[in-house]
Amino acid sequence: MVLQTRQPIKTVDEFIAYASLPENADRNLEFINGKVVEKLGSTTQNAQVPLLLSAVVVTHCDTNNIPCFVTGADGEYCIGDWCFIPDFAYKQTPVSTTFPDHVPPIWAVEVISANENPAAKRRKYTQAGILLWEVYPDERVIDVYAPGQSLATYGVGSGIPVGVISGLIVKVSKLFR
Repeated sequence: MVLQTRQPIKTVDEFIAYASLPENADRNLEFINGKVVEKLGSTTQNAQVPLLLSAVVVTHCDTNNIPCFVTGADGEYCIGDWCFIPDFAYKQTPVSTTFPDHVPPIWAVEVISANENPAAKRRKYTQAGILLWEVYPDERVIDVYAPGQSLATYGVGSGIPVGVISGLIVKVSKLFR
């Protein structure tokens, strides 16, 4: 949902000031293509996917002594002049104690619901060289946009190699219970 504010918000700094107001403390606001957008709640089916993925990733990283910092649907990152809240994000550097995190993840996952158009976010993620997974729970497929590679689509019988984490292959069936 695009929000109307009293004064137009034109910069990331203005967005951060607006999003940091006490009355916005419980809202998940993004700044996409020069607009403040409220990221609304999701179905429980969609919400479980990033949690299941987090469990797989953290377990693999801990077992293999790989640096692992993950965030969920409340962690906000700024990438250039946009600010996103991916449903799941991974990076090998510590997460920030300030809002938002200005060190973007190296892997982001967006769980796509029926009323979403992911094209704008996809462009920004891929331009920044971030591995992007778009998860489509109703179809039980995952589109993978890896830097420098063609789109790859994986279904329930597949395993997805996660190029940014050594040795990790995520079985798609683990994410759709």
